[in-house]
Amino acid sequence: MQSCRCQLHPVIQLIERTGFRWAGLIGLIAVGIMAVGLACQVPVFRFALERWEADSYTIVIVPGKQGKLSPAEEKVRTFLQSQGSADTGTANLKVRIDFKKAGEGPRATMQLFYPPKPAGSDPLPIWTGALTMENAQLLIDSPARHEIVTRLLKGESATWVMIECGDRGKDDHAASEIKQAFVKAESALKIPDGVLTVEEERKVSQADGSNSDDVLRSRIPLQIKFSLIRVSRDDPAELILREMLLHMEDDLGEFRDEPMVFPVFGRGRALEPLIGRGINTANVFEHASYFCGACSCEIKNQNPGIDLVIAANWEAAIAGSEVIVEKSLPPLPGVGALSVGDVAEDDAPTADPGAGFSSRSPWIVAAGGVLLLLGLGSVWISRTSQR
Repeated sequence: MQSCRCQLHPVIQLIERTGFRWAGLIGLIAVGIMAVGLACQVPVFRFALERWEADSYTIVIVPGKQGKLSPAEEKVRTFLQSQGSADTGTANLKVRIDFKKAGEGPRATMQLFYPPKPAGSDPLPIWTGALTMENAQLLIDSPARHEIVTRLLKGESATWVMIECGDRGKDDHAASEIKQAFVKAESALKIPDGVLTVEEERKVSQADGSNSDDVLRSRIPLQIKFSLIRVSRDDPAELILREMLLHMEDDLGEFRDEPMVFPVFGRGRALEPLIGRGINTANVFEHASYFCGACSCEIKNQNPGIDLVIAANWEAAIAGSEVIVEKSLPPLPGVGALSVGDVAEDDAPTADPGAGFSSRSPWIVAAGGVLLLLGLGSVWISRTSQR
């Protein structure tokens, strides 16, 4: 699984295909500067947690045969809307009433839809149930989703959710493979160099410039850590969670006899599952490597997966700790957990009054990219002029 990063190979192909001269080269340089300027070293899992807002699901309420909601049903609607309110709610959902379909059933129902996609056919509901307070509460939260939030906010890189198939042998074998991959990942993977914690920002001098995207925006521990949550296929408390996960791909219903594991990261974003024999140490480790790689300021919608309905005040968890730095520190070792304890004043580096831009300054990096692109363009122009 690859993240969205700039690569030189497509640039060279563009030069060879388009046949432009200096005007095209200037345009390419401008694109190169913008691409270089977007790069950052924060791991994918942390970038997603701090900067990707969760997409909102839609709950469509259909009144019953009376054509309107009863007092009890109205309370459920009010509860759901309050949970999804931009001012007071914590759940990523929106509520609307479809009066055109009123009367299709004796009682009011509610339908749950995935967040809308940029294009595609009319979506089908992933779950439909009676408009009751019990169902509404199950829709908003569940023990497993609550635990996912707790673990992610404690600094886990990703929390993996395994939907068991019910065959103890298969389920236990899958769990064993997953946990072996966790051990390997936590010992072999590293935090990308150059990431600054909030506390480390205190060491930074204002005499120099750096990429502020490399700075964490919360004091949540930065660490490479994974864990597993096992969910039974017949646990009524996790009905909505299972429906959200098992409708991610059209054919997942064909694999009821196999365990499935879904990595969840960021603010509750789940990736497509590994299934049956695909749940092995190598595949789990590959996914873990993706989460821990540099994010390069990825665009969320260009990444795979879907957000889950989760009741959590993500913004409050990271509020008040966004930091803009002026100078970067030397690369961090980045193995395992990085503590964010207080920094002693005696450990702070002394600023050099005559220092210029650091080697990680966005302008210096951009200038290097310009020179590289100029060199490529010059070589191409020289070659074409000799033909």
